[in-house]
Amino acid sequence: MDKTASLCAVTANGRAHTTPSYPWHPAWLLAVFLLMAIAPSLPAQELEISASPTPIGSGARAAGMADAFVAIADDATAASWNPAGLVQLERPELSVVGAYNSVLEWFQADYHEEFEGSHYTDNLDLNYMSAAFPLPKLVLGRNICVSLNYQHKYDFSRAFDFDLNRSDVAEDGRSLNDFLHFAFKQDGGLSTITPAVAFEITHRISLGAALNFWQPTFLNDNSWEQTTKTRQLTFSGSSVFLSNFESQENYKDFTGQNLTLGGLWTPTDRLSFGLRYDTAFTGNVSYRLTQMNAVVNVGSGSYRVKPKANYERRHVRFPASLALGAAWRANDRLTLSMDVTRTDWNDFYVKTEEGNRRSLVDFSNLDEPWTRTHFEPTYTVRLGTEYVFLPKEPEENLGRLWTLRGGLFFDQEPATAKSSGFRRPGDNGSGKPDNFYGCALGVGVLLGQRVNIDAAWQLRYGPGVNRDFIRGIPGFKEDVLQQRVLLSTVVYF
Repeated sequence: MDKTASLCAVTANGRAHTTPSYPWHPAWLLAVFLLMAIAPSLPAQELEISASPTPIGSGARAAGMADAFVAIADDATAASWNPAGLVQLERPELSVVGAYNSVLEWFQADYHEEFEGSHYTDNLDLNYMSAAFPLPKLVLGRNICVSLNYQHKYDFSRAFDFDLNRSDVAEDGRSLNDFLHFAFKQDGGLSTITPAVAFEITHRISLGAALNFWQPTFLNDNSWEQTTKTRQLTFSGSSVFLSNFESQENYKDFTGQNLTLGGLWTPTDRLSFGLRYDTAFTGNVSYRLTQMNAVVNVGSGSYRVKPKANYERRHVRFPASLALGAAWRANDRLTLSMDVTRTDWNDFYVKTEEGNRRSLVDFSNLDEPWTRTHFEPTYTVRLGTEYVFLPKEPEENLGRLWTLRGGLFFDQEPATAKSSGFRRPGDNGSGKPDNFYGCALGVGVLLGQRVNIDAAWQLRYGPGVNRDFIRGIPGFKEDVLQQRVLLSTVVYF
């Protein structure tokens, strides 16, 4: 709800004073309108995912194979990749995974050298924990395995700031010179508690299901926060205005449920095919918006402040995703794998209490055919390899068993090909995805056939992507370099 209030402000000479609120004078309204007209359309209420938005599982072993693991899924992280793979476990296993993520961005724009620069964000988290337990007795002659898992699904850490200078002429002939500093920060993430079960249909076919409970825990509060701040100095004719704007959006206590369904078929001892389907779901979240917009007339020392606050329950919709995988064991040492994943991001939106649906990719109105963006589905292709340094003699003591891994991947993110805004009827705009490319390296060691320790490094690069991220700046684009380092251990009992 908008209102005018009496607040403490800082004038041009640095002194703080408080003045009573009073109705907005037309000159002030014109000044605020001019300030808003020349400001760029900046990210607000869109959800920025730090790494690949495509659902993937966890574990340094899989990460070292570029996450091409759907048709393998034969360790304690299997529930996050393909729950059907749990039936391959022969004894109880525990796993713990830690992850380090970093994002380095280079902003570019036409005619704005002051805007160009690099921005860095990083985050360290507990990525995964699980306990898997194969039932000691067969059920109807078939193996069954159950597991309980925690996974940090999405990391929303993102931060950057930039300067932007503009010159223009208003309709009344006034010259406008505007100097803006913008800062954006997003923190938080989403995690799940997931029980899973897998069972054999035949000796060659197994099925599995995992029920993901998206809810706050002592490990993660399932919340995120976006903070936007701008400082703006505007010369309008002989008048000088100083404007400060701050917006904070809090999404708190996100809760929801969805299923991860899996299938595994091993037609031969060396060839396997896997399928994973993550169902779409809607989560509930408490939303709070607080804003403060202050404009100071530097010449007179007077100012106006407009605070705003809004509280409501919102619904956040996440899309379904389908992954297909194949793996081939060339011999006992070498394994090759490939995964292909498809996700439809037209089903990724936030719904307000009033029933309005807004895309979380570009915040376009999904209920208005003239302004909404239609997003093309994204695809991810991952290729991985694993080589085990088996001893030459089978009877040789296996005190340490080393494994080397590597992989390549092609990954896409949803994006808007045309800038959001008014379009003609029928011109909905095609949301062509941004292309990212990456590689992975990993190493593992099995100690005493009891403890497996794995480490992996991934590099993901997107050249000239996210052209829709900051709209209103001609020729905006960025290069993105993301890195992930995972360290995990699996203990066998």
